Amino acid sequence: MTTTTVTTRPRFTRRIAAAAALVVAPALAFGLSPAAHAETGTQHFQGCDNGKDDPIWDGVRPPTHSHPLEHSPKHPGGNFDIQWPGNDSTRGWAVHPGVDMTKTQDLLVVPTVRETGIECDNLLRGDAPNYFKHAYESVHFMTGGPDWALGLNSADGRRLNQLHIHLTRLYGPAREDIDRAVKAGKVSKDEHKWVDQVIEVTGHKDDKFIKSEDSKHQYRAWITDSVDANFFKKLNDDIVTPLHKQGKPVGMSHEAMLITRNPAGKGFVVLESDTNSGIHGVPNIEGILDKR
Repeated sequence: MTTTTVTTRPRFTRRIAAAAALVVAPALAFGLSPAAHAETGTQHFQGCDNGKDDPIWDGVRPPTHSHPLEHSPKHPGGNFDIQWPGNDSTRGWAVHPGVDMTKTQDLLVVPTVRETGIECDNLLRGDAPNYFKHAYESVHFMTGGPDWALGLNSADGRRLNQLHIHLTRLYGPAREDIDRAVKAGKVSKDEHKWVDQVIEVTGHKDDKFIKSEDSKHQYRAWITDSVDANFFKKLNDDIVTPLHKQGKPVGMSHEAMLITRNPAGKGFVVLESDTNSGIHGVPNIEGILDKR
């Protein structure tokens, strides 16, 4: 006679629940979330790491066993704010001080997952966090005037290797150039024309990041009604991919991007620049920012 052992469903369910709790508990103990959230059903966002140390990442990283320093929404440390949607630190962001730790007209919006920079392929995914939207929603932390700018440097033109969007003011002469170009009809809402809509924008003559005596450089410009888009994917699809097909030595690692308000009404002006696609461009947007 063969004896069959049957595990009742309640006992089986309790065993599974207990096993799951053992897996989740270490993460929760450090303020991290499980692999998926019941509220949204979304998965962790897998980071992008080049293996190099970075002080910005050290200033926002969530606590772990090897790095127990607390950076969380309840304990932001030196950050002005930290948000973890659905209690998932891999989809969060911090509003981090810039060079001067006390100034709020020079801020950085930084992912709370390891994300090297604009060249990371995972930023093009459909489920990538919308870091530019989060930066726009953080404008209220900035002081020093309403003319904000959100800027991101290329891998060629940056010193640090944790993705960070500059949240600061736009340089006055740059604002005037952008306004004139929009009023002259040189910048349209047609996204497919972005690659061909090239305008000149004035930057700081003494900017240490731009090794040129010429303060005017070229930027491709486009007007959008919303910040809900994935601007990394837009940049790749609308500029990098078509220029690559033309044989240009382009790639996301060479791209610099800036978003600011549209002077002609609702919406936003999106700027792109680089130094290897044929325009007289720049590798970063530092020259058209006013952090003073």
